[in-house]
Amino acid sequence: MSGVLRRGSLSFDLHKGRGTSEANLYGGYRETKPAPGTPEISVIALDFRRYSDDLKKVVAAPAPSATGQPPQDPARHNPPTDLSQDVDSDVISNFLGHYTRWSFLWTFLLCLFQLPTTFHLFMFVFQTAPKDFWCAQPANLRQMNLSEWRNLSQTADGCLLLDVDYTQLSLEDGKLTNWPANASDLGYRQCQDFEFSDNEALTLVQEFELVCGRDILSLVETCFLVGAAAGAVLSGWISDRFGRRHTLMAFVTIQSVFGGILAFSTSVAMFMSLRVIIGFASMTVTVVSFVLVVELVSGKWRTIIGILNILPVAITYVLASGLAYLIRDWRILQLVISWPWLIMLSIWFWLPESPRWLLAQGRLDELCGLIERAAKTNGTSGTLPHNYRKTLEAAVPRAVQPQPEANSEEVMGASGSPSAAQLDTQRSGHVNPLLVVFGAKYWRTTCLTLIIWLTLIIIYFGLTLHLSNLGGNIYINNAVAGTIEAVSICTSILVVLKAGIRRSLIGYMLLPGICCLATNLVTSQTGVIALATIAKCLIGANNAIIPTYTAMQYPTIVRNFGVGMGNLASGIGLILVPFLWHLERIDALLPLNVMGVCGLIGAIAICLMKDVN
Repeated sequence: MSGVLRRGSLSFDLHKGRGTSEANLYGGYRETKPAPGTPEISVIALDFRRYSDDLKKVVAAPAPSATGQPPQDPARHNPPTDLSQDVDSDVISNFLGHYTRWSFLWTFLLCLFQLPTTFHLFMFVFQTAPKDFWCAQPANLRQMNLSEWRNLSQTADGCLLLDVDYTQLSLEDGKLTNWPANASDLGYRQCQDFEFSDNEALTLVQEFELVCGRDILSLVETCFLVGAAAGAVLSGWISDRFGRRHTLMAFVTIQSVFGGILAFSTSVAMFMSLRVIIGFASMTVTVVSFVLVVELVSGKWRTIIGILNILPVAITYVLASGLAYLIRDWRILQLVISWPWLIMLSIWFWLPESPRWLLAQGRLDELCGLIERAAKTNGTSGTLPHNYRKTLEAAVPRAVQPQPEANSEEVMGASGSPSAAQLDTQRSGHVNPLLVVFGAKYWRTTCLTLIIWLTLIIIYFGLTLHLSNLGGNIYINNAVAGTIEAVSICTSILVVLKAGIRRSLIGYMLLPGICCLATNLVTSQTGVIALATIAKCLIGANNAIIPTYTAMQYPTIVRNFGVGMGNLASGIGLILVPFLWHLERIDALLPLNVMGVCGLIGAIAICLMKDVN
């Protein structure tokens, strides 16, 4: 029997069998099954971060008192902050802290990246705001009363025009002459030109006349959502492969530049093509900025900051309403929400990479530089152990560690073929995230995540569309909805810290579903609106919590991809929501019933998920 001690691992060999426990990025251990015939050995794993003397914070010995009394131990009254003894700590937070001045600065700035993304997603509501329209009056009948013209010449929906030669008509003393006596027997033809109400607000619908047979607004919006669904998954792979920092800033550039170009669209086809690109970039910015925020903090702050990172989404609802009210031209509005955000590129050089991603990739030089800059900002440079790099080296995954030369027996097996150890040295440090999230360990988590995100988005955006369809002022409706959601997000932090993240999610998914189903029991429109508003408030909190919960389910190397899988399901849900409301033609409450069932299904799926601290 032989025992071999390697960096970050403890291995035992017995009769050519091997059982290995390797330290992972969180200070725990990854267990692998021993080879057949290997006796089971119980090993008590000591956490090197807690019991290594060279990692303890050095505390200066107290000087003797003037009276000659023995010095008091300062730790008894002001114990030093030693995160190596904290159960919520990992090898990174032991040097960076859970949440510090440095963390606050960057998490605050990264939260701002949610603003342009939400602008691009929701400003479409104002750019395509519905307007009253009718078949345009001929030049020779401009003086005719508008109501009389509409009642006399066209159908109620304003799409068909009475098949009359209007060039032969004239208006004398306010009376129409030469009107054919058999007009009631004539058929209708499609209108070629339209006029719209409220000419002060130039919308996409008005400029490209997307009404009647040319009403393709659902298809136009689907282009953005298809791009978002693709970006949800591919952005995870890109940032896991090339890092969070450069991926985020590159797609912020794409989002802003192409968002500005969109304002100069000369056709609907050009508008739709650009919306696909913007959708891809926007979802990438959302996913990557969130994951980077979560990986800059630890402990309970990972939950708090993860939820607060979604707060700007609700605030953007209010800001978007105000901007759209002040700027009525959709082109100018598009420029305002796009090009000013190029100023965010000024932080590209200083923006830190995810320390946990750097550790997972074995890039210790960059990680040590980041830790030292953070310590300088926090004023804790003097407390860093001189040999802290050894701790980081021990925590680097074996797949990306430089492999020592193995002896001939380890390199070649008995048959002369390469051994498993040799094959390991030939492997790249980059893993296929798809094989991980759908592997034996995480496939169940991934399938449940897809169900949860899909049902959540159907309820969340389904209710948002329902509230906006209740009538009233579109600007006020969106501002009120944003305010309600912001309050619910802030309140959810206290609920999560008190009840736990999983139980909170179950409640925030189950109660909206019950509220939607309860609309069948009320007879007044006011009661339906009240229940829908309550459901909107609760599901808004769920929408803020679920990204953090999803991120906690996966390891660092595929965390971004795991969150991206959830966003893929959300993209599918967004595409389904417009078609969901077509069910109103069958029954007015049928969409709410579908959302109620989705709430129950989502709550059951969360119950089947594993809990996290």
